[in-house]
Amino acid sequence: MQLLIAHNRNLWQSNDLIIPPLHLIFCMPNTNKNYLMTTIIRAFSLALITLLLVSCATPFDRTNIKPGQRVLGPAVSIEVPTEKSWFAVDYGTKNHIRLSQLNYDDSYTIHVTVNKGRPTGMFRTAESHLRAFISARTSKQPERGVIEQSHREWVARDYGPICIGYSSLTEDWRGRSQPGPALVDLIGLTCPHRHLPNILVDVEISRRYELDTPRLDLSGPAKQLFSSIKHYGDD
Repeated sequence: MQLLIAHNRNLWQSNDLIIPPLHLIFCMPNTNKNYLMTTIIRAFSLALITLLLVSCATPFDRTNIKPGQRVLGPAVSIEVPTEKSWFAVDYGTKNHIRLSQLNYDDSYTIHVTVNKGRPTGMFRTAESHLRAFISARTSKQPERGVIEQSHREWVARDYGPICIGYSSLTEDWRGRSQPGPALVDLIGLTCPHRHLPNILVDVEISRRYELDTPRLDLSGPAKQLFSSIKHYGDD
């Protein structure tokens, strides 16, 4: 706890600090005493972090988040990549934040989400995490109006021993006023939280563009974003 408070104290002294008023909700369907105790401790830890951060929050302009500015999300913080400003679309809503950047011929989105891990506990290896991720993905029903052209998943140990990465290219036909779909490139990273028990952190960056707009390599901004992730409790 002393390390956590010292870490957050250093962050509070920064002029680039952004802190959302988070409200994380946890369900406890299992009546097993050990499971209930673990869930209560996990919820209390996140609630305590939220209380500490919000009580010392520095005001900021959510409509103009500058490149390289650090943004405190749920249980982690990130620095926004690229050379243009971002704005907050969804900030301080339950367990996630969503940032966006609008350009003339494309738009970018950053989505940071925190979720509970498995009821049986965190994955022991990146390979088991990857298998579970692929299984959950293949069993999920696709959204209406969204067609996936390609996808890929891999072990991403550069960011942690149990981290996995994923990418996709999709067609989005929803609400289109122009002929044909919009295209969406996405790269994501999922890792266990380093200091909170059985918590998964998911960070994604995506680019949405028209059919006649050149496709750009998203791996550079993704690497910059993922490398900037700091977990609450890090030194």
